[in-house]
Amino acid sequence: MPSEPVVTIRHVATVGWQVLLGGDQWHTCRKEQDARYIANGVLIADAVANGERSGEEVARELDEVLTMVARQIGECEAWRLMKAAAATARGETPTL
Repeated sequence: MPSEPVVTIRHVATVGWQVLLGGDQWHTCRKEQDARYIANGVLIADAVANGERSGEEVARELDEVLTMVARQIGECEAWRLMKAAAATARGETPTL
């Protein structure tokens, strides 16, 4: 049975909602919804990498999350993962 990708979201009382971007890098979001949205983008990217999802619709979903991540965080490990997955979903060769 394949293991499920681990995407961690947590709430820290004095900080707010956080999403784990990779390694031990946490990003604080203003809302739980933002943290879950970013985490979902990472899960979609993982599904593309595993050959479970593809196509223009999937790429557009990732593009939307990429825009949010670029605005809130900037280029990071999660952003690069989603950018490469969007290209793969379109049938392109990922460039970073």
